[in-house]
Amino acid sequence: MRRFVEHHFHLILIFACLAGLFLPGLDRLPSRTAMAMLMALMFVSCYRLRESNFASISWPSVLRFYLLRFVALPAALWLAVHWLAPRYATAVFLLAQVPSGVASPAFAAIFGGAVAPAFAIVIVSEFAAPFLIPLQFSWESSVAVAPAPLALFITMVWCIFVPMLVWAVVRHHRKSADYFHAQGKFFSILLVAFIIALAIAKQRSIILGNLPGLIEPLVIVLCCFAGFVAFGWLLGHGRPRPERIAYAACSGFNNAALGVSLALLHFGPDVILFTAVSEIGWALLPLMLRTFLRFFPR
Repeated sequence: MRRFVEHHFHLILIFACLAGLFLPGLDRLPSRTAMAMLMALMFVSCYRLRESNFASISWPSVLRFYLLRFVALPAALWLAVHWLAPRYATAVFLLAQVPSGVASPAFAAIFGGAVAPAFAIVIVSEFAAPFLIPLQFSWESSVAVAPAPLALFITMVWCIFVPMLVWAVVRHHRKSADYFHAQGKFFSILLVAFIIALAIAKQRSIILGNLPGLIEPLVIVLCCFAGFVAFGWLLGHGRPRPERIAYAACSGFNNAALGVSLALLHFGPDVILFTAVSEIGWALLPLMLRTFLRFFPR
């Protein structure tokens, strides 16, 4: 089972979508279940940090990437989408701010990217997210259905800082560290799949009642992810190709589970539906990045 899950994660995500649509009782679970699963996902993912080589990182490049990708780009996208499709402006604003996913270094390595800068981007973006996302929603007063910044901050502290703190305390226990490092990918895929299923289940009636209505948000989601990958690639201009691949992967493979959890806890039905649909786009990211790199072999 572990081998099947690790090598067919696309199928697992599809099964998660189907479970969200048809599994009885899943929609009655409290939304905070997603936060508990995200805390577990963050804890397990922390064990991947021991693979990094931070001495080779260009920190000025990483910080420049972070500011442009997670501060400037979301604001620019909100302005553009608010003008073109205002209904989706808040959802796109949230999707663009979600930090790089803990799986980003693994995907960077798969496509020949540098692992160390990918880990650095994940650490910086994850640590800054509890401060940046509430701040962005606090000054953007025209965002509809914006959550209270303090409530959003508390949620992200529980989802990010608390698991990291627990990991920092127990990481020196050799047996558990070796176990979670070996089984981390397996557990991560299952936890992400559960969060996806829960998000879709919460919007089950809307999805099944209006399947043609999913086409528009799906197209917007795919455009967003394609733009994220291309933007990350451009931000790596002048850097070695492995580092550019890492930037593209970290820009595209965001922490989708965090976005779903925040949507379930703090946003309205339109944003929840959009984040649920975004999981389909996230599942297509490996194919998208592979195609992109074929067009840019250098």
